[in-house]
Amino acid sequence: MEQEVIQTSQMDAERAVNELCSRLKKSPSMYSAILFFASVQFDFERVSALLKEAFPNAEVVGSTTAGEITPEGFSKHTIVLNALSDSTSRVKFSGVLVDDVDKFPVVFKKDIENAASKIGVSLSSQNVSKNAFAITFICGLMNAEEIVMSLLYSLVGDSHFMVAGGSAGDDLQFKKTQVSYNGKVSSTGAVVLFVKAHSKFVIYKENIFKPSGKQVMLTQVDPQKRYITSIDGQNPKKRYAQVLGVSESSVDSALLDHPFGRVFGDEVFIASLVQFDRMGHLTMYARVLQNSIQEILSPVDAVESAEESCKNVVSQIPNPGCVILFNCILRTVGFEKHNQQGAVNSVWKKYFRTYSGFSTYGEQFSQINSNQTLVMLVME
Repeated sequence: MEQEVIQTSQMDAERAVNELCSRLKKSPSMYSAILFFASVQFDFERVSALLKEAFPNAEVVGSTTAGEITPEGFSKHTIVLNALSDSTSRVKFSGVLVDDVDKFPVVFKKDIENAASKIGVSLSSQNVSKNAFAITFICGLMNAEEIVMSLLYSLVGDSHFMVAGGSAGDDLQFKKTQVSYNGKVSSTGAVVLFVKAHSKFVIYKENIFKPSGKQVMLTQVDPQKRYITSIDGQNPKKRYAQVLGVSESSVDSALLDHPFGRVFGDEVFIASLVQFDRMGHLTMYARVLQNSIQEILSPVDAVESAEESCKNVVSQIPNPGCVILFNCILRTVGFEKHNQQGAVNSVWKKYFRTYSGFSTYGEQFSQINSNQTLVMLVME
């Protein structure tokens, strides 16, 4: 697999697409997939349509972002284009747009199955994970990530089947996020892009937090709204501050560095805390369940974690042909807060020939939607 990463800050849609296309090495017919990540500063619908016109034979998938990532570093208000080609035809792509996921997503089951079967992926197969996986782009303001993942995995017969993905952002405006598939755009949907790969691929999850040994029970929860009104039978703000050992007046500044975590063996899946309201009730970025036990997490060194992650990945795929990074916006904010963006990007640049990604509103890894996580998709 060969990945070309092109970035533009041209605000006019036509000029932006022309610049992106003009800087590619090959003719449009040589690319099998185009993945693009765009700030909401752009006319996303127009960019989506123009890119599909430019690459009529490719699967063209896009997402709005809360920031973009390339070897040049973390950026804002740009479009990043990934042009993927494979001269040996070892990798094939097929996508589907699932619209209005908050209403009746079940009606798209057949469309999802058809998209997979188009490239020879039988989702019901017991060993489908051997040479196939999926990439997801989900509108990030619908609280629908768990719905999409549940729908997808209801069709999968292999528990080891992997998904890597990110929830679309909107530059922290929290007004409207969008995804697109082959020129069709949705602000209430998700794109699932199936990949059949007769070459190595790795989907890797990185945490920059560890369990602190401090646990709480969420005793009153609205899972759909991701809203908590009781922790350990007490006011959430009061109890969180008490367990963490900080004052209630300073608790808001602790949210970024001390999210909740769901621990499964050696795996930690992060659920980030949005804010406490005036009643001390807590809003989450990921769904949490009634009476679930949550670990309060503590941060670790982000640069050391990046180094460890990259070493792990290149030990499996020494010369990656394609690297996509789904990096939580809260990680990006945290890196900026601690002046670590440059250092983290330098680690990625040290190990990968090229790569791209975007700051997400949620990260999908296997069957779980998490926050404050990096999901790395790496293909040979």
